[in-house]
Amino acid sequence: MKTTKNCKHCYQLFEPRRSNHVYCTNSCKTKASYERNNYRYISGHYEKSELEATDKLALPANQDVLLAVQALEDKIERFSQDKSISTNSIKEAALGSMAADAGAYAAKRIFAPKMLPATKGDIESLREELQQLKKALNIYKVNKFPNNF
Repeated sequence: MKTTKNCKHCYQLFEPRRSNHVYCTNSCKTKASYERNNYRYISGHYEKSELEATDKLALPANQDVLLAVQALEDKIERFSQDKSISTNSIKEAALGSMAADAGAYAAKRIFAPKMLPATKGDIESLREELQQLKKALNIYKVNKFPNNF
């Protein structure tokens, strides 16, 4: 005996081909998905709607998170009021870091301009070459220094 169900999107009666069907057609299933995921129909196609600032959900805030945020804000306030920390030292540290990064970048471009990161194949070929080198050294060692000396 066939059962009938109501489509969850268009509410039409339909005979499901399987027990878990809830939509009458694939187009109803797609349209329901678009509605769930905030798509809107615009001149022949569906487009994702942008959430407005009021629609965004706030992060769940528990007391521990709020206390940690407050503690960080207090630390920032204390550091900004502390006169022993000089902004010149921060600027110099930032400039030094940028200079070091620029030097490393320039050295890489000058000495290895076409260098690419190693791939898995590169590593495997190096491993094979090392194994062949070990075998060659063992053969040389056996031939050069026989055990029955």
